[in-house]
Amino acid sequence: MASNTRIDGSVPNIAAGANIGTIFSRGWAVDYDWGSDKALASGQPRRLATLGFPGPFDQDLDGVLRGREAFSDFIYLFKAGQYIRLRAATMTPDGLLAPIASAWSLPALWTGVDAVLPGSGKKINFAYFFRGTEYGRYDWTTDKLSPPFPKTITTEWHTTAPFLRDFDGVIIGQGGFSTKAYLFRTNTAQVDDEGKTVSAGTLGSHAVNAPSYIRYDFDAEATQGAETDPAHVVASWNGLLPLLDAGPAIDLAITWCNAGIAGLMTPLVPIVANALAHHFRTATPTPAQLAAITTRLTAVRDRLISIPDRFRWTAGLAFAAQTTPGLLTEIGDGFSTVHGPNGRAAVMIHEAVHFTALGGPAIDVPEWSGEIINGTPFGIDSLSGRPYQGITTDEALTNPGSYASFAQEIALLGTDARFGAAHPQE
Repeated sequence: MASNTRIDGSVPNIAAGANIGTIFSRGWAVDYDWGSDKALASGQPRRLATLGFPGPFDQDLDGVLRGREAFSDFIYLFKAGQYIRLRAATMTPDGLLAPIASAWSLPALWTGVDAVLPGSGKKINFAYFFRGTEYGRYDWTTDKLSPPFPKTITTEWHTTAPFLRDFDGVIIGQGGFSTKAYLFRTNTAQVDDEGKTVSAGTLGSHAVNAPSYIRYDFDAEATQGAETDPAHVVASWNGLLPLLDAGPAIDLAITWCNAGIAGLMTPLVPIVANALAHHFRTATPTPAQLAAITTRLTAVRDRLISIPDRFRWTAGLAFAAQTTPGLLTEIGDGFSTVHGPNGRAAVMIHEAVHFTALGGPAIDVPEWSGEIINGTPFGIDSLSGRPYQGITTDEALTNPGSYASFAQEIALLGTDARFGAAHPQE
């Protein structure tokens, strides 16, 4: 599969250090150290709400700006044609939300923007607004749009296909990269189950929508290369995309857990009974078994809510994720390149079961081992050496794959899809 991160924007994190930038995607943020060229090792990812971003500006931003000149005390958040200004020192709103176009001298027809880019290098006193094939340049020193804007992106920024229009967001470089801007756009690619790019029509390939970027240098006023290979984009930003992918995976996993917990309230409906039979080897659990499943799913949900506590990206990890019970969960690049959005949610539940480590038989039999799922047969997992259907109810009560698959089946109203290793492209 591939990362499905959509870059929304970035700002310097002055409080964290000269080379630290905060990068935003959907409802989450990751701090990136430009000095060491990798995401920070702890405290990542963070919800925008915990940073003080008020609703609805705590989800799906169109852009973020740190003010310049007379406006340097402020951070500006943009979404759905409106913006709000925050005092950077306190992250508290300074005024009400207002339409973008009139406040920033943009064309009246610009009821929204695709991306917002802070200038840097010799263009540091400008901010750029992108919409479709056009852009406008705002001058912080005059507090208005520079004439004669808007202009066409391709002729002025010297971009090449597929970076001609419809940008998602921009990451602004810092430290040794301070004159660089990285313009991100979602593009379609063909990948295999390991996330490697393959030719269209290759047997077993999947079309994925994944982030790609082109780099621009403000001082040189030229682009300096692009990256469209989904796996290479992940590898180029050490830890950033796996951590940003983890945020929506956490949200989805919590939703699945809530559905599973609610479904376990007696009397059990047929969908829940079927899921219990599929994943816990009994459609009529005893009160003690029912309590054990509910207790574990509740502990898993609480663990997911606690992230980023004892959670990090690790370079060169052999697996998509691994956990030392009660101590640490690590994700690697494979979290983004091997799994899709639903697979990543399954991984988060799987690892949270390991993390909570409530005791009992220590088994880890994948939900796909020896199964036929949606007509596709899967072999026996080489590590456990056991088929999923061969575990007992008592063993299933401590098996990570059983909880991940049970929760998703309830959330999907009875669809036994087994997201995870059996469905890496989803």
